[in-house]
Amino acid sequence: MNRNFIAAIIFPFFFVIMFSCAGSTPERREAAAFESLSGPYLGQTPPGTEPEIFAPGIVSTEEKYELNSVFSPKGDEFYYEISTTSQEEKKKGIYYYVIMVTRQINGIWTKPEMLPFSGTYSTMDMCFSHDGNRMYFTSDRPPALDAEAKNHIWYVDRSEGGWSEPQILGPPIYSPDSTQSQPSIAENGTLYFRIGDDLYFSKFESGTYSKPMILGDEINSPYPEGKPFIAPDERYLLFIRYDMPASIDGGRGLYISYRREDGGWTPAKNTKISGSLPKMTPDGKYFFFSREGDIYWVDAKIIEDLKH
Repeated sequence: MNRNFIAAIIFPFFFVIMFSCAGSTPERREAAAFESLSGPYLGQTPPGTEPEIFAPGIVSTEEKYELNSVFSPKGDEFYYEISTTSQEEKKKGIYYYVIMVTRQINGIWTKPEMLPFSGTYSTMDMCFSHDGNRMYFTSDRPPALDAEAKNHIWYVDRSEGGWSEPQILGPPIYSPDSTQSQPSIAENGTLYFRIGDDLYFSKFESGTYSKPMILGDEINSPYPEGKPFIAPDERYLLFIRYDMPASIDGGRGLYISYRREDGGWTPAKNTKISGSLPKMTPDGKYFFFSREGDIYWVDAKIIEDLKH
C-alpha cells in the first residue's frame, strides 16, 4: 500500500487524539463530570459507618485543597471551600479561602462557581440560618472600626438576584478588640462561635443577639477550641480541640458534648475521628468533615453511637 496514502489516513487521527488530550484540562474534566451528576447529594452513593471521601475526583480532587462543606436547607445547593494559600503564605501563617457553590437546576448539578463576594478577601466557615435565606461566614475584610484587618463574622441575605453585599454582624457579637469567627447557628437562632481561643454562644431574643456568653469547662479547656457545629435542636455540639497532649483524653481532635436534661453540657468526649470542620446534612442523615484537603462523609448514626 502506498505510504503517502497510509500517512493521509493516520495523521489526521493522530492530530485529533493529540489535541483531544491537550484539551483535557482539570477545568474541562470538572465541567464534564458535573454534567452527569443528578439526584440528592450530587448523585453520590451514601456511605455507611466508615468515613468515605465525598465525590472523589469531582469535589474532592487531587489538583485542589477542598474543605468545609455544607448543603443549603433545601438540599439543592452544595457549598464548600477551596484554599488559595501559597506555600510562602503558609510559612508566614497566612491563609486564604474562597467559597464555591454548585446548584441543582432541572435535576442536574452545575459546575461549581465562586461566590461573588468571595475572592478579594478570605471567606470561610459558612453556615445557614434555618430558613436558608441568610448565610453567615468568617472573613478578614476590614470593617470601618478596625485599625487592622482581622477575622469577624459577616452575613449575606438571599434575594431573587443572588446574595446581598456582605454586612458585618454588629454588636454585641462584633468587637474591634477581638476576633469573632467560625459561626454555627441553631434552629432557634442561638449562635455558637469562637472568640480568641474559646467557644461562646449568644441567644437570639426579640430580634437581636444577647451579650456573648462563654461556654463552660465541659467544653472549653486550657487548650484552644474552635470550628463548632451545633445541632439544629442543640442536642449536641461538635468542635475541634487543638494542641492538647495525647496523654489527655487522646489529645487534639474532634470532640463532642451532649446537652443534659437540665440544660447543661456533658464533659466533651474525643470522637477519635481524624478530621476537622464538622457539619451535618439538613436531613440529619450524614455527617461531613474535612481531612488533609479532602471532604469526607459518613452515616450520622455514629453521632448517637458516641453517646454510649
